[in-house]
Formats: sequence, C-alpha cells, structure tokens
Amino acid sequence: MGFRAYGPGDVVVFPKGPLNGICAVVREVDSHRSKLRLDFREGIVHHEGNVLRERRHTVTVGFDEIELM
Repeated sequence: MGFRAYGPGDVVVFPKGPLNGICAVVREVDSHRSKLRLDFREGIVHHEGNVLRERRHTVTVGFDEIELM
C-alpha cells in the first residue's frame, strides 16, 4: 500500500474491521505519526430528512486502516 496524501475534509471509508463500511470525514492529519483524526455520525433519520437522534464520534486511526473515497 503506497502513501496517500490525506487532507482535512476528505471522506474516507473503513474497508475492514469493526467499522467496516463506515464513512468518516478527516479533521486532522499527523503525517509524522501516520495518523488521522476522523469524525463520523450515526443516527436515525426521518423519511423527510430530519435527524431524530444523532451520536457523534471522533477517532484516531492509522493511514493503513482507511481508504480514500
């Protein structure tokens, strides 16, 4: 796997593991440690698009744990 240039605002996906298929947004990049700070949300959405309930999550992951969408 080669180096990828990630930047704030990029959308990434977890290709495997417990968060398989989850999309997240890059908030911070630490290229020296090869780590990313990601934000993602989960919730129940009303059929008209209104969010009824939402939980926000922030995680730090390695470059090798995610893929750029």
